[in-house]
Amino acid sequence: MSRVDEYLALIDDPSAPSLVQSHPDDEVLTRLLLHLALADGIVEADEMALLMRVRPDLSHDEIVAWAISSADETFDPNALAAIATSPDDALNALRFAARMVCLDGDIAADEVRSLEALASAMSLPAQTTSAVIDEIVARGGEITRERVAESLRNMFWRDLIPVRDDVSPELSEAVPDGLQPVCVLTHEDRQVGVLLFEGLAAVFDQGIAWVPFDQMASYTRVPVHGAAFHLHLEDGRHLSMSEKEMRDIGGLFDYLCGRAEVAPMDP
Repeated sequence: MSRVDEYLALIDDPSAPSLVQSHPDDEVLTRLLLHLALADGIVEADEMALLMRVRPDLSHDEIVAWAISSADETFDPNALAAIATSPDDALNALRFAARMVCLDGDIAADEVRSLEALASAMSLPAQTTSAVIDEIVARGGEITRERVAESLRNMFWRDLIPVRDDVSPELSEAVPDGLQPVCVLTHEDRQVGVLLFEGLAAVFDQGIAWVPFDQMASYTRVPVHGAAFHLHLEDGRHLSMSEKEMRDIGGLFDYLCGRAEVAPMDP
């Protein structure tokens, strides 16, 4: 396995071991990580989770100091091209970079341009950038009743249990009047969500919220352990869910949005 593949595995396979910084390609790949993490000026919690797997020898505060000291550094795409010399390594390097910029649930126009510059330096076809982004970001669109039922039938539940109990008052308050629940999602006897054909009410990082399926603009999930999945709604809301016990809801959205899981989600 090439070093690029080992970095990609850190994201796509949360059971992959953390990396010991001993490879000659590490300097380029870690500089790429920091460049992408700092593109918006903030190292988000999701990005920090990955950085800590890349540098297990550093504490949280030491990683913050490392990021601050590197904030003004630029990244030369040709440096990545120099170590990703095979077509497979070039593609996986771009896939790795795309997952990093999507960890915070959003991908800005300047981040897309950064990925395009990397693709160009590695002589990848122009359409490769959109292809690797589409592995992570699912666009909103109609989700039919049949799709909800199919997703529920085919879902493999790891931590949550779908039951036909009465909905708790807290979740009921978030659901619009007149809609009928399909099932309640529980974790250790605590209701954490209620699924309807029209949407989902659940406990997000931001609190209990109602997500109407026809108002979803995009859905993003990168499977690195400790990262969240993110929902962007047409009304401008950005909802995330980072508790690992809630990862089944991310898997459910994979089905609903037609995006297959990139890799197993077990820690």
